Amino acid sequence: MIKARLLVALRLIDTTTGRDVEEMDIKFARDGEALQPMYKGDGFWVLLGDEREDFTVHIAARGFDEADVPIRYETLDPNLPTRDVFLMPSEKNRKGGTVVTIHGTLPGLDSIETVASGRPICLYHSVMEKRGVISISLLPVQPGGRVNIAENMRHALLSEDGMRYDVFEITEGQTQTQFVLKDRIETEHKVNDRVCRIIYGRAGPDGRFELKVRGDGSTLPYLLHFTAGEDEYFRPIDMAVENGEIDLLKDAQKVYPMTGKETTEDE
Repeated sequence: MIKARLLVALRLIDTTTGRDVEEMDIKFARDGEALQPMYKGDGFWVLLGDEREDFTVHIAARGFDEADVPIRYETLDPNLPTRDVFLMPSEKNRKGGTVVTIHGTLPGLDSIETVASGRPICLYHSVMEKRGVISISLLPVQPGGRVNIAENMRHALLSEDGMRYDVFEITEGQTQTQFVLKDRIETEHKVNDRVCRIIYGRAGPDGRFELKVRGDGSTLPYLLHFTAGEDEYFRPIDMAVENGEIDLLKDAQKVYPMTGKETTEDE
């Protein structure tokens, strides 16, 4: 008797919200043949099979751009191979809303992401270390509210002026407002610094990029973060005003790692 084993668990995430994709009209395929994964809740779809060999899964979810996701086992946990898949909403999402897109080309671009700087999900309070465990304490945005933050996902901790951010992950909750950090946050922060979800863009071949956000406001203030080779940049942008094809380096701030020193790129 041959027993099927876990090939991979795919967690589908909406790039513009950081939340699990709730859409159930999703088609999966491998080498043109349909797959039948099992839905386990919280955005997770599980693929079962006989042998673990590297492959690419094609995902077509209603309301989102189609995606080809490489599964490379050398990069996954052998006991529980899990892959986060970030899906971009289509130009017209299924609920009738719209998305705003920026795109263009920057030679050498490796990655691009952004945060909605005016829409924090919670606020920073403090970091403490005890018996080798580093914990972060967070505050709700509204007094008396709750801190809603996902485990094992990257989050942005903005500087006081909102012109750059550090990235952190939590691995588990200790209380409703205190959580275990995966890694130390090297930069000092102040009480009430904003914590935001990270929205992921696509950096493709030849430096081409595309990034989408929900077009749900008359102003859409965001902070772009992108890397090209060894260089790292931040750039504020109002995507309600500036969208379509853009010059990514315009008004971008180049960051020198571990110093916080920044310089403005010349246009």
